[in-house]
Amino acid sequence: MNILLSNDDGYKAEGLRVLEEVLSAQGHNIYVSAPDREQSGKSHAMTIKGKVTVTEYEEKHFHVSGTPSDCIIYSHRCALFPVPFDVIISGINHGYNLSTDIIYSGTCAAARQAAIYGMKAIAISAEKANEALFTKAASFLASNLETMISQIPSGSFLNINVPSLFSGEWEKGGIGSIVYNDSIAIREIEGERRILEIEYADLEYGSADGCYRADYEICRSGKASVSIVETHPSLSSSMGSFTL
Repeated sequence: MNILLSNDDGYKAEGLRVLEEVLSAQGHNIYVSAPDREQSGKSHAMTIKGKVTVTEYEEKHFHVSGTPSDCIIYSHRCALFPVPFDVIISGINHGYNLSTDIIYSGTCAAARQAAIYGMKAIAISAEKANEALFTKAASFLASNLETMISQIPSGSFLNINVPSLFSGEWEKGGIGSIVYNDSIAIREIEGERRILEIEYADLEYGSADGCYRADYEICRSGKASVSIVETHPSLSSSMGSFTL
């Protein structure tokens, strides 16, 4: 397969490196378009004013002076690569992207942007940033890649999360909710300015709607969670009987 890799941890990230090594060993043709610096938590931000610099740091590998979404937008719209891609994979992220965290995730944004363009896309994240877990996550994805791709509906992407105590099994998950009850402290007062910083956050978890266990519950059980994420909700289902 021709596979484009991206992420939000930057082109030097260990998760990206391990994913490329494992997929290359399986005989896939790997291309990379990743941010030139860490872009975690940038969600689906994109550069709509100003220039973006794209640098080829080795053959078939580019880093981009923009967001994860930019990596897909600018690669796709200017035909940066000479081949069509069978799938775009974003990750392996250094840390989970579970439940409503997919809203904030740059990792998921790259996959979402690819899905918006009509391409097959997968976001993959690991609970902890270590080479052994990255290797397990990458091997799991590589072994199931064709099956995973076949399960992606049009206008959606797959979001995969792999726990530290990974059993090797996976389960289709619903998208739960995570609310961060942040405690924010005032660190300094400088005239009219206040310097604020988050001290800690108490997490409040909510179950998923529908017939599937929440993704975070699946990961707690030692399985990888695999969720289908729509790029946009169905208007017919979200509007219901609403009238003006």
